[in-house]
Amino acid sequence: MEKQNKKLKIKPFEGLGFLFRTCWKYNPRFLFLLLFNTLIGPVATQFTLILSPLLIDTVFLTGQTTVPQGLSRYVRLFVDALIPRPAGVLTAPDYSLGVKYMIMLLASILVTSLLQTVITNRLQVERMIVYKEFRLEMARRIMSVRYERTEASDFLDLKSRADQYITAGGAGFGQILDTAFALFSSFLTMFVYVDYLRDYLREHGGALILLVLLLSGISIWLNYRLARKNIEINLEKSVQERRAGYFILISQNFKYGKEIRGNGCNDWILGRYTGQLNVLQRFNEKMARYGIRYGALTLFVSIAQRAVTYGFLIGEARAGQIVSAGVFSAMLQSVEGLSGGLKAVVGGIASLNQYNKYYESFKEYYTLSDSDALSQEETLPVPAFGDDLCIRFEDVCFRYPGMDHDALSHVSCEIRRNDIVSIVGENGAGKSTFIKLLLRLYEPTAGRITVNGADIAKMNRREYAGRFACVFQDFQLLSFSVKDNISLGLHEDDPDGERRIEEAIAFAGLTEKIASLEKGTDTMIYREFDPKGYTPSGGEGQRLALARAVYRDSDVLILDEPTAALDPNIEYELNNRIRSRLHGKKTILNVSHRLHSVRYSNKIFVFHEGRLAESGTHETLFSQPTLYRQMFERQASDYVDMSQLSQASDHAGTAEREPV
Repeated sequence: MEKQNKKLKIKPFEGLGFLFRTCWKYNPRFLFLLLFNTLIGPVATQFTLILSPLLIDTVFLTGQTTVPQGLSRYVRLFVDALIPRPAGVLTAPDYSLGVKYMIMLLASILVTSLLQTVITNRLQVERMIVYKEFRLEMARRIMSVRYERTEASDFLDLKSRADQYITAGGAGFGQILDTAFALFSSFLTMFVYVDYLRDYLREHGGALILLVLLLSGISIWLNYRLARKNIEINLEKSVQERRAGYFILISQNFKYGKEIRGNGCNDWILGRYTGQLNVLQRFNEKMARYGIRYGALTLFVSIAQRAVTYGFLIGEARAGQIVSAGVFSAMLQSVEGLSGGLKAVVGGIASLNQYNKYYESFKEYYTLSDSDALSQEETLPVPAFGDDLCIRFEDVCFRYPGMDHDALSHVSCEIRRNDIVSIVGENGAGKSTFIKLLLRLYEPTAGRITVNGADIAKMNRREYAGRFACVFQDFQLLSFSVKDNISLGLHEDDPDGERRIEEAIAFAGLTEKIASLEKGTDTMIYREFDPKGYTPSGGEGQRLALARAVYRDSDVLILDEPTAALDPNIEYELNNRIRSRLHGKKTILNVSHRLHSVRYSNKIFVFHEGRLAESGTHETLFSQPTLYRQMFERQASDYVDMSQLSQASDHAGTAEREPV
């Protein structure tokens, strides 16, 4: 993934463009509301600039409020049309006129504030519509990423960094767009202030603007530095937050409760959790130190800027250039607003550009499924798994990322239609890796796997996966109903679906147990969402996983230690049921450490240290000094007299070698 990341070229504001396109795709109304909300602020500012000095000068008779030029002139003409002023210059305070100005000012504030309140609350609903669709798309993409990637710590760290873009560094989904539209609003507000001040600035205000720009530039640079530091820290912090999240999972998830309580390791877990939280705290302290340092400097610059502004305008008033208290107040507000708007604009641009640092990780994460997918032109159709079925491993090797040796090395074998293949070997020999390669959870690092001569790497993943049903050793049950755990959404519209579920339950020997539940197959698994839920035992859970595979009714059935949690009687019944009902109808692959269950297989693959060391039937492998025979005899020694077993096997081997 690091190599891929180096190839990614991120354009300025590319992250903003991606989010804008995403919102337009899923909910354009969200963008229109953001735009409308953006326009309200400048409109409210325009009315305040016009009405405030009129109110002050009318009530206190501090001078004549002149008619401004530019856009402000039209707003003033609108106000004068609604509230006519007496002809000539006021010679006494006109409180009646002042009340009218006050009412109009409050009305403008009320209307704009109400609009912002309604739109702000509605935006949360519209935002969640985009968020829902976006999260679903992300889930679809990540479920298409090659499985071996998802197991790696660097992938999980990449996901944590990518989440920083999705949540805008913790500010919330879509906040980058809020920043962009706020930037546009700041541009408009600055235009309002400049428009109001332009006549005065043209004649008197050049020096003031230069000083304000200089001090604002220093403040902007300080804020930029702080934002950059915070983003760098957040990217590092996100990785540690993922690790802290793991401790939250194991301390709150009931599935870990037995291990923690049974082993009395509460304090040990809490100690490790405390250590991880202390690591996070150091990041928070670092951010706080930068915040205090840059915040204090920014504050001093801001006070200096205000002092310059106040001093300059007071000097202008003393020289007779400003003759109205209302105009003085509006000019002070305009200069302050212009300075604040400039900071917001430059700071917003810097923030949007800085978000690209988050987007770099997100883009790599987002495009992983694209890099793993085949184009339609490259995809081959999945052959029918008919009577001529031949699944072949051709010198296949697999190495986990970052490892210096193969987990599976130069494996060649073939599986035919209706074969019963048992896969045996010590722990870590490569059995599960073999199965994951067959299922395309992993991709070979060398060699290839074919079905009827066609490379499975070029087949549609979902269509290919549909030919297999699996019972994994580390199976997972979901906090859904029993019915949903068996069907997993497959054939939900099938009118025979209920009957097929009942048959799968019967095959797994769970009919009586499910019938005893209050809601039957509608009973929830576990009690996370229903206090009356059903928590299956280890053996019951394994049989539910088997029922799931039987319901799927695929061409190939893969059983990875399917009876590991079962008692001997139920194991015996299930093994007989699998042989009697599925033999000749399904191709079966059985991964097992219980070698008594593999005797009836027509092929046995023996893995040792990542290699396919031996293959054959039980009789051929047992008649020679093989690794399989050694494992079988050691396991059988706990049940029978080994001398009798050896004599029987020698006799079987002699009989097999005699000519017919």
